[in-house]
Amino acid sequence: MNRKNGEEKVKFSRLALIDAEIRSEKYPNSEELAAKLEVSQRTILRDIDYLRDFYGAPIAYDFNKRGFYYTEPNFFIRSVMLSKEELETIIEYDQFTTFTTRKDDDSSVKFRKIIDKLLMVLPEDQTNSLPFSPKPTREHDFIFGGAIQLNAEINYPISMAIKNKEVIEIEYWISDNRMWEKQEIKPLYIFYQRHHYYLLAWKNDNHEKPGIYSINRFRKVNKTGKYFDIPADFKVSDYIKKEADISPADNKLYHFELSFPKEVASEAIEKTYYHNQHIKLCEDGTVYVSFRSTQLHGIFYWVLSEGHKVKVLNPPELVDMIRREALKIAQYYK
Repeated sequence: MNRKNGEEKVKFSRLALIDAEIRSEKYPNSEELAAKLEVSQRTILRDIDYLRDFYGAPIAYDFNKRGFYYTEPNFFIRSVMLSKEELETIIEYDQFTTFTTRKDDDSSVKFRKIIDKLLMVLPEDQTNSLPFSPKPTREHDFIFGGAIQLNAEINYPISMAIKNKEVIEIEYWISDNRMWEKQEIKPLYIFYQRHHYYLLAWKNDNHEKPGIYSINRFRKVNKTGKYFDIPADFKVSDYIKKEADISPADNKLYHFELSFPKEVASEAIEKTYYHNQHIKLCEDGTVYVSFRSTQLHGIFYWVLSEGHKVKVLNPPELVDMIRREALKIAQYYK
């Protein structure tokens, strides 16, 4: 836990105690609260202001009784008591939605703030044992489209196995043989590309090159009670970049220009498609969006999924890719 988070947890704990003292109708003053909580009076006064501003606490000072009280007797700091399982479910959901929502999406930002508040008021022994899922790297942060459905019975044990470095037994669909195959794997990293989740994992004791598994092909995930170690020099990026069949990472920076027709303009103008985007409503009613990114292939697959709702203006490489794909599709409807 970093210093800032530690200070915030202490602060929320202190606020809860101040709230309890005021609600007890003991009319505590800043001097008494400072002595009880072993902080300065200035800190207590800042906390009182925070309770007023952040929680809307109706705190007043009684000069006769020389202490603070609530002008509304029924006021209290509202809190939610969560079991560890409930908290783990929330964190699990939050971790996976980081792969399927844009960082600056309003709903995503609001949800992140709620999660941060919950973590601040929980004991450290609980927050240190939460399930872990790797955050998306910068090179894979281009994600258009909505969230896919997640199977908790599959994703949760994978997430916990990554955290605990535990070998898992899976039932995996082999499309070539059209059958379910049992395998023991050592899960390393979950990542999201082309609107799907993938798992980087070692199979058995083959540590030369991890395999990439599509999580939507998992039917069962079971614990084995066996554990493994990861070498200190192991780098996930060494393997994901090389898997061109998933989504190749381009080293070239492209200038993307997109046009959205009038039919979807009202929806398009309100969206954030990329963190460095420039967006405007044109005189003809269309919406123009431009941004720079290296994610040529990721954007290619998103454009295909949108169909007639978006037109690619630039770069020429993407225009050619879309044109070739459209010709292939057109052959089926001659």
